[in-house]
Amino acid sequence: MPPTLSVRIVSALSLIGFATFTTVARPLAAQVAPTIETLVPLDSARRLTIITPTLVSQLGLVAPAWPVAGSFREARLYRVDGGAHVLVVQRVDSTVSRFALDAAAVATLQNAVSAGLLAQGRGGDRLIGAGTGVVVSQPAGNTFVRNQTFLGLVAYGPATAALLSEQGGPAAAGGYFLAAGTSFFVAANLVKGRVVTRAQAARAAHGGTRGALTGLGIAAIANAEGGPAWGAPILAGAIGGTIVGFQQARGLSDGEAASAGFFADLGALTVMGIGFGSGAFKGRETVIPVDDPQFGSYTSTDNSLRGPGKAVVGAAIGANLIGYALGPRYAQRAAYNVTAGDVSVAFASALLGGVGASSLISEGGNDTRKYGVAAAGVLAGAFLADRGLVRKADRTSADGTLAQLGALAGALMGAGIAAIAETKAQGALALGSAGGILGLLAADAIIKPVRDAGPLRGIMQSSARKLDGRVFVSLGPVTSVRVTF
Repeated sequence: MPPTLSVRIVSALSLIGFATFTTVARPLAAQVAPTIETLVPLDSARRLTIITPTLVSQLGLVAPAWPVAGSFREARLYRVDGGAHVLVVQRVDSTVSRFALDAAAVATLQNAVSAGLLAQGRGGDRLIGAGTGVVVSQPAGNTFVRNQTFLGLVAYGPATAALLSEQGGPAAAGGYFLAAGTSFFVAANLVKGRVVTRAQAARAAHGGTRGALTGLGIAAIANAEGGPAWGAPILAGAIGGTIVGFQQARGLSDGEAASAGFFADLGALTVMGIGFGSGAFKGRETVIPVDDPQFGSYTSTDNSLRGPGKAVVGAAIGANLIGYALGPRYAQRAAYNVTAGDVSVAFASALLGGVGASSLISEGGNDTRKYGVAAAGVLAGAFLADRGLVRKADRTSADGTLAQLGALAGALMGAGIAAIAETKAQGALALGSAGGILGLLAADAIIKPVRDAGPLRGIMQSSARKLDGRVFVSLGPVTSVRVTF
């Protein structure tokens, strides 16, 4: 039976629709095909994959080699399929600028960057040819905000509460909460219009906590009385330490910033240990007779800070400041790479060395000697970690944190054994320190950090290699998506 007219019309319309769809769909498919862009190093040594405004200033990059004008957060160079290159610049207002570069422009840019790196390497009396170079710390604005919020809870807030303590409990509580909350918004507003690196975030947090302790020491030296007398120097020290640390870390690598804090802590701990060991903080004992013949007299101890103790606290503050100034040289001038993770491992080893050394003094011995021996143990632990761990491998910040957790877990296990065996304090310290050392070594073996890359000024060579595998997938001239493999 021949098809009806309506069936013929529907068939014809279906064929026309299919032809129209295929005609339109092919160009659409061609339009949404992704363009793969591979990240390209910006220097001949193939380590620098990101440029920040600080690095542009340090390397002296100007037009025509550097085509970017105005403020920005970071810039990366990508190679497009077909051989062309594009410089992708992220602006501070979250917009993205893309500069197309030909082969000559790319060569000019890379030569300018390499020349600037060479000049920076020689600026520290070391040549770049042996593997030494400059890689600026990566942006970490969110980490900075998180650290400052934590400081608001443990430093800014308590100090403000102490300042307002004489106004009554409600005023002190209100001051605490206001200062703690304000720290978040101040930090968030600060990172909004500028690039804050990981080194600046870490160094500012370290300076804030140690600045608060410095203020505490100054108040003790001044024989402060009352909440405001204690709160004012602590708050000033916390804020000042944060600002100074933030400024000092400009242009430093993660390892250099971590080394500054490490040597500051070593200096302060050593001086305080020597001070306790010399009896500078020993209280003044006074024998007071009583009328009751059964007791005869009793001894009163005055633990207020006296002249020798004040001198030791002042010396510890000075050692802390000297450590901040000289610490970066450890990462800059070592014949091996010193990363932030390496410094974390060395600091854990130093603390375990101090605890282990203090266990060598018997419980019936002189307590002051224990502090002096502990100070020597801190230095010994740091030295052994440098010789046995730092110079052999490069650890990321996450590696260092895991190694510290391993040391803590091992120390807890050692303390658990001491509790089961019902050992005395001396044995508990020995078992705890031994367990911590074994835990540190075991965690480091589990992590399996990469081999040391040579004197690279505190950077992770593996991080640069990971960035080299990052590609940029573009779905058009405006919308873009980053994919990491």
